[in-house]
Amino acid sequence: MAISDLRITKVQVHRIEADLSERFGWSLNWTRRRRTTLVEVSTADGITGWGEGTWGGENLLRSPGVVIGRSAFEIEGIHESLRAPSVNQRRTGPPCSAGLDIALWDIVGKALGKPVCQLLGKVHRDRVEAYCTALYRKDWPDLAAGLAEEALDWKRRGYRTMKMKTGYDPATDERIVRAVREAIGPDIGLGVDSNCAYDAGTAIALARRLERFDLMWWEEPLLADDLEGYARLRNSTSIPIAAGESENADWLHDNYVQPRLVDILQPDLEWVGLTGFRRLSHACWLGRIRMVPHNWGTAIRTAATLHAMATCPPLTEALNPPRILFEFDRTESPFRDAVIEQRLDIGDDSAMGVPMGPGLGVDVVPGQVEQFRTDLQVIDAR
Repeated sequence: MAISDLRITKVQVHRIEADLSERFGWSLNWTRRRRTTLVEVSTADGITGWGEGTWGGENLLRSPGVVIGRSAFEIEGIHESLRAPSVNQRRTGPPCSAGLDIALWDIVGKALGKPVCQLLGKVHRDRVEAYCTALYRKDWPDLAAGLAEEALDWKRRGYRTMKMKTGYDPATDERIVRAVREAIGPDIGLGVDSNCAYDAGTAIALARRLERFDLMWWEEPLLADDLEGYARLRNSTSIPIAAGESENADWLHDNYVQPRLVDILQPDLEWVGLTGFRRLSHACWLGRIRMVPHNWGTAIRTAATLHAMATCPPLTEALNPPRILFEFDRTESPFRDAVIEQRLDIGDDSAMGVPMGPGLGVDVVPGQVEQFRTDLQVIDAR
């Protein structure tokens, strides 16, 4: 059977939001609302793809022809066309179309009748262990006691690894990490995330206080661009250092991967797309750096992340190589699971199956997207 050229006819950008039943916080802020951006791409053949994240912005609005009318098979070409323009005699900027990129991979997989992971490269696994992201700050009378109780509940639900928020101040951080570790015991993996709260000197001193708690990693203790600070911290602690959730693939490669500045890279598909992830995955394997992607949004992004991690190679040939993990957000979100028909959840092994249907392997529910939508932008040939 002949395969069409999958000519792109329309891009729709859905911004969705929803209120929470109670607020939660971290080192930078409190929130009572969840929001994200979904990207829907239509073709002349009637095949529609979905992604989540950036979509091209002003570049696409100014020049729709860089996408509209092109074949969805031109994934990497479109990814490169939607780079930020160069400034001050510098090289052209980073790609700005991660969500659109994911949607194109979804379209091509559906057209070929193949799951996206089989298009990305070698499939190393069909299940990926999920670590539970929760344990945010809430309006508890005793923060440490509240976090300890919540952590114990996630353990009872079958999670073998989890991550908690820190970055409040060194004394508070030590107190709450101790409480959670004592609640869950020594056999549950525990990571901490400070959301760029500290300077290098404070982080180095705090690291000495946290090392006793056998942490999987310390995520974003410093501002993302404090490269010298990260180098100082990494050379001063036994806690693995992790970062990378809010940067594009080019920047991550140049600043974190190539100089081996971090132990664990945490790209988010919202910013790097599947094309950027594939490039980073190969670079991290060559650099002996673990990949544990950040994942915060809807089940569409979770499905895409599962496909990406299915192809992430083990770092060593050992019988027990460093664990392959991905982030599974368990905080309140009215729309996260509602936007697809399937239910993505862990099994008894604390892992999630990669959805192996065509494309991303999940079916978006347009009515649910519309229910939570606060803005719709349509780009077509008109």
